[in-house]
Amino acid sequence: MTKRLTLLIIALSTTISVWSQTKIDGTVINKEEKLPIPGVNIIIKGTKIGTVTGLDGTFSIEVSAPNDTLVFLSVGMRPKEFPLNGQTEIRVFTKWDCNKDFFDSQHIDVYVNSGVINTPIGGQLEIASPWILGGVIKGLYSYQTNLSENKYRNGQIELTHYISNCDFDIDFRWGYRNVSFDNSMSYVVNSIELDFNIRDIKLIVGYTHLDFNKIESTNNGKPSGILLGFGTYFNMPLYPSVEAKISFYKDKIEYQAAIEGRHKRFQCFMKLYKLDSFNELSVGVGTWIGYRLKSQRKSL
Repeated sequence: MTKRLTLLIIALSTTISVWSQTKIDGTVINKEEKLPIPGVNIIIKGTKIGTVTGLDGTFSIEVSAPNDTLVFLSVGMRPKEFPLNGQTEIRVFTKWDCNKDFFDSQHIDVYVNSGVINTPIGGQLEIASPWILGGVIKGLYSYQTNLSENKYRNGQIELTHYISNCDFDIDFRWGYRNVSFDNSMSYVVNSIELDFNIRDIKLIVGYTHLDFNKIESTNNGKPSGILLGFGTYFNMPLYPSVEAKISFYKDKIEYQAAIEGRHKRFQCFMKLYKLDSFNELSVGVGTWIGYRLKSQRKSL
């Protein structure tokens, strides 16, 4: 009888504990710019239970008491404690220690994309590392084809935020473009680029090298050139970012432009590319996956 009573009490306690869990939905917002903040760590005070905001700044977490306090932590952000006081849907406004914060680490982005002109089938993969010695390493590879003679490859490796202060930082990037077109032309472009990020404005300069080969043409060669570009973002639905770059060679011009946006786990882009007779308008849709190292999971 005593054993049955003990089991009954344990089962009842477990049921009450499950029933007492309350789901909290919220958004973390930059107080100055009124923008959502991705990658914020959220922990129930006094516990190791936590979660992280998505790219749109939203999160969900279950608490055991309606008056629990949530603690919000992120690199460059002032720590904030938020008493729930019975609320289940919250908006948390935070401030940065600096005017600029970097939240683009530890994610994997996967896209399905299509070139609507010459390379209709393709995909894109992006990977961002954790913070390493004060910065983030990013990699990107995109491939599009018509399953025949047309192939368009695009890759890059980027070192971000290694030179930075509150209002300014510099990104280093190696870019690669490879095109095979209509069995009549192929070329490879390698570029070294610097991004000068001043608040929400990006100025781009670089050095490029083109290895160009066109059948039945005497205008082949391996010229070098300069690259100039500009980028920014807008505080509107999907939080679109825009970037345009142009490379000047001896007798050719290379054009690149892109607009990207995201909402929650949905991401999309539209990219324009042109050099000589090859041009492509690419559109892509995808999603992102955040990840944590084993040591980071243990610290929560």
